[in-house]
Amino acid sequence: MNFFLESIQSAVNLLFLFVVLGTLIISWIYAYRLKKLHNADFPWGKALMIVGIEVAAWIGFTIFFELFQKYWIIITIVGLIAIYIISTRKKKKYV
Repeated sequence: MNFFLESIQSAVNLLFLFVVLGTLIISWIYAYRLKKLHNADFPWGKALMIVGIEVAAWIGFTIFFELFQKYWIIITIVGLIAIYIISTRKKKKYV
């Protein structure tokens, strides 16, 4: 079970790496074209904020997955109960 979870974590970490590098590369290409064609500045602050959010999500996923590897039975049971409660709630009828 541990090998299976570690391989999932490695694959998702690789995916996060591709997303962060892709964001930086696409931002750089767009900034270059924006400067070349329109002589305008690229909003690097917003791009770096997006990369910061991606890195924070990456760190959060890594922390959660480390906890999940240790307590996977408890987290799975709690998750299934939460999904059951959410899915069986009565839907409100709006007039």
